[in-house]
Amino acid sequence: MNRLTYQHTNYITINDEELCSLTDAIFNRHRIDFTGYEKQSLKRRVIRAMSVFGMEGIHHLWIRILADQTFIYSFMDEISVGLTAMFRDPILWRKMRTLLNNELQSKSLLSIWHAGCSTGEEIYTMNIVARESIHKQSIRSWATDISKQALETARRGEYSIAKLAEYERNYKEYNLQGSLKWHYQKNDQNFVLDSSLNRHVTFNYHNLITDSYSYHFDIIFCRNVMIYFDNDTKVKLFDKFYNALNPGGLLIIGFYDAVMPLIDNRKFAIMDLDAKIFMKI
Repeated sequence: MNRLTYQHTNYITINDEELCSLTDAIFNRHRIDFTGYEKQSLKRRVIRAMSVFGMEGIHHLWIRILADQTFIYSFMDEISVGLTAMFRDPILWRKMRTLLNNELQSKSLLSIWHAGCSTGEEIYTMNIVARESIHKQSIRSWATDISKQALETARRGEYSIAKLAEYERNYKEYNLQGSLKWHYQKNDQNFVLDSSLNRHVTFNYHNLITDSYSYHFDIIFCRNVMIYFDNDTKVKLFDKFYNALNPGGLLIIGFYDAVMPLIDNRKFAIMDLDAKIFMKI
């Protein structure tokens, strides 16, 4: 965030009544339900979006959302800005490589749900890990998010070269012998990942809180998404993930998802606490 934007957000305020009025208007107009979002986190995100769009108060945002049918997509893109990077938290990806080469090696086909996939770096990371594993399991992935713009970025697999140095460092922590260069090509401003890495990925718009699902999975990634929800919603999401997993399936959460007290140990066992991997009992 630049200095001008930071100063602008300092004098934008939203009270609980205004936030409720806004979310009611969004639901009535666009059927997007913010029930379950942690209130203070949602306020911060709305204020950030207002700053991006140069709005002085909540009334201007409320009017724009009601008057402009297409504005909601730009608004949701700002609200749902995610925390993701290729090979972020290398300890997780080293563990995934071990699992693919051992406990999961008997599975010829793995089904994976990337829930709240944002711009998709994690999808490509997982598929690179699978490609570089000994047994090279086939993977079919369902990648979902509430931001259509993020999904389009994920589908293209094209990212700014400015991010490449960070991603290369992360990759080297995961695999000293390999090279991320094996998996992308550069153009003038971006790098584009090998299109074969998303050949078996289905990208769908999906609201984690309100939308249903029709598949069962061996692995579910939901990393640094639940930090934006209240505790009741987090518990409901754990139940949803439990029901969506195959027996013995893995749930992988984010390092910033402080949810340990909410995890039902009758449903999930800790497989690797450092990597935040849990197994359906």
